[in-house]
Amino acid sequence: MSEGFGVDRVPRHREGVSGQRFGSDFIVLDAEGRTLRGLNATAIRVWELCDGKHTARAIADQVAREYRMDARQVLTDTLRFLTDLARLGLIDELQEVR
Repeated sequence: MSEGFGVDRVPRHREGVSGQRFGSDFIVLDAEGRTLRGLNATAIRVWELCDGKHTARAIADQVAREYRMDARQVLTDTLRFLTDLARLGLIDELQEVR
């Protein structure tokens, strides 16, 4: 992976990685059962949209619409979050799906 997640790349949960709600909390567990991360509401939505069908830009646009937030800021935050998820081995960065 490059320095950061590309806007036209498509994130997909890595095989064996899962995310689940536990009451008001949301955690992501890696394939070895080691990594737990608490996520806020917008991060959860980004995680849910990492399905191998949406580009990073499309995910950010969707989150900005749903949460009525500034699209530019959401894109910046989404790319940073996706970069972190990829570095942790929780998602794969695919070429754009057409």
